[in-house]
Amino acid sequence: MSMNFSSWFSPSRAVCPMCGNRHTQARIGIANPLKHPDPRRIIDSLCGSCRHAIPWIVYPACRICGRAERCEDCLRRKIRHYELSRCGVRYDKAMKDWLALYKYRGHEGVENVLAAMLAFAFERLGEATKLTFHGITAVPLAPERLRERNFNQAERLAQRLSEWYGLSYSPMLLRLRHTEKQSLKTRRSRVTDMRGNFAADPAVLFSERASPHRIIIVDDVYTTGSTLDECARILKQAMPNRAEVYGLLWARS
Repeated sequence: MSMNFSSWFSPSRAVCPMCGNRHTQARIGIANPLKHPDPRRIIDSLCGSCRHAIPWIVYPACRICGRAERCEDCLRRKIRHYELSRCGVRYDKAMKDWLALYKYRGHEGVENVLAAMLAFAFERLGEATKLTFHGITAVPLAPERLRERNFNQAERLAQRLSEWYGLSYSPMLLRLRHTEKQSLKTRRSRVTDMRGNFAADPAVLFSERASPHRIIIVDDVYTTGSTLDECARILKQAMPNRAEVYGLLWARS
């Protein structure tokens, strides 16, 4: 029987979970900013082209929302209900395509990659605050949209983070009504539409009142921060003087 000894020393070929192309696993010189081995391994599974396409937010310019550029929304907001937030990547055209691939097809491989990118935001949040977090939750979908997609992408991403970093996940919020897509609205309309759109889940929050908590709210994209801020307001109202709320977003527009 002949043996191909050269294959022992050549890099193995794998399929990129994003583009489906085959590639060698030896990719030298392409940055992977993650520390946790599980999400780091997922990013390493991407081909070189997809790795290069990720617009990591390594140096946030806005200390509040984590945007890579100067943030007018944070400067204009006079009252803020969340402490601060961090985002993994810029929301550019490539990232819009990646998110659409996940939200409308639910591909598990894509979910792994997006969750790994969100993990970078979590690690940045830890570096910025030097704090321990007690719980993690997600922005809920309206029942109509949940029926369309059959899953809540923010919830799924939050659950992955809870597994990797040992956080307690709970669905702490309810969505009371369906709204049109936020990407089609002005900033003023976004702020107005979010008011009265959420409520605290009494079944979960009743048990959460016993001790002070630092809670992370996960969503996919931060545009003006209106959704995050309204969710934070509801949680702090439900647990007065006890909760600190932080935001964790996959992407920042």
